Amino acid sequence: MGSVTYRAISRPVLVSYAVIEFFYFATGVVMIILGALWFMTFGENLRSIVITRNLLIGAISVGSLILVSSLVAIVGLISPLKYKNWLIVHVFLIVLSSLALLALGGDIWFRTLNERQHFANEWLMWDDGMKANFEDQLQCCGYQNSTDNPAPSTLCTQDVDQQVQGCIDPITSKAAVLSRQLFTTLFGFITVDIFAFFATVILIQARNVEERYIKIDEKHSHIKDEALKRQYV
Repeated sequence: MGSVTYRAISRPVLVSYAVIEFFYFATGVVMIILGALWFMTFGENLRSIVITRNLLIGAISVGSLILVSSLVAIVGLISPLKYKNWLIVHVFLIVLSSLALLALGGDIWFRTLNERQHFANEWLMWDDGMKANFEDQLQCCGYQNSTDNPAPSTLCTQDVDQQVQGCIDPITSKAAVLSRQLFTTLFGFITVDIFAFFATVILIQARNVEERYIKIDEKHSHIKDEALKRQYV
C-alpha cells in the first residue's frame, strides 16, 4: 500500500483565512479612503466637531499599516510551509494595528470626558468660516450664547435675536452621536483584527503540524531506503 500524505493545511483552512484577511484588508482601505476624503473636506461637515485633523492622520496611518500587514499575509498565504516567518510578522502587525485602533478610540473617549470645556477651547481655535458653517447647520449663534465669540453667518448677524441659542448644547449633542458611531466602527474594525489574529495563529499551527508530518514521512522514507540497501548488500 502507498503512503497517505497528511494535510493539516486543508482547503477550508486556507479559504477561511483568505476571506478573513480580505475583510482585514478592507478595513485598511476604508480607513485610508475615508480619512483622505474627510481630511480634504475638513471643517465643511459636522463630523469635524469630533474628527480632528490629527485623528484623520492617525486613521490614514493605521490604514496604511493594515495594508502593509495584508501584503505580508499574502506572502505567507502563498506558501505557509515556506514563509512561516512572514505569518509570524503578520501576527505582530495585527497586534500593532489593534493597539493603534484602541489608541484612536482612547483619544476620542478622552475628549468626551469634559465635552463642554473641551469644545469651548475648540471653539476659540476654530476659524470663523468653520464656526459659521456649524452655526448655520446647527441653527445657533456663538458658543454659550450669541455674544460668546460668534462668527458672522447666515443666522448669526449683527442684529441677531438675543434669544437664539448658543452652540454649546447642539455641538455636545452632535458630538455624542458622532462619538458613538466612531466607537461602533472602531469596535467593528478591532473585531476583524481579532478574527485575523486567530485565523493566522490557526494557519501557523496547521502549518507546523503538516511540517512535522512531512519530516516524519521523510525520516520513514530514509529508514526504508536504508533497509532496502541492506537487503541487497
